[in-house]
Amino acid sequence: MRIGEITRLTGVSKDTVRFYERQGLLDEAPKPGMTNNYKEYSAQALRRIELISHAKALGFTLKEIAEVIAVWQENALDAATKRVMLETKIAQIDDKARSMAVLRAGLVDALAKVETGCEDGVAVARNLQG
Repeated sequence: MRIGEITRLTGVSKDTVRFYERQGLLDEAPKPGMTNNYKEYSAQALRRIELISHAKALGFTLKEIAEVIAVWQENALDAATKRVMLETKIAQIDDKARSMAVLRAGLVDALAKVETGCEDGVAVARNLQG
């Protein structure tokens, strides 16, 4: 599929697709022997862009996403090493999820205090703003 179809299906811009390609997040799309410069993107590229978009929406950096992609693609790594590296990344995600849950609970508590007029809640709200 061409870049226009990839952008339509994923909602990312052409510049973003090209950027991901330059950063090594996508395999370089081949240019089939046509006289134009159109590249043909694979279904794997589509899935990869969806993965990147989803991970970014969850707060992961492109560097973190690239690390996972690199582990998955690294042919020099044996299955056991890949497993350990991916399990490590999963543990990091779990840690981040726990931290976010604690932050959420704090924000919910602050919101309840703000609504009741509690001074502590006002101070917390001010701290969150600035």
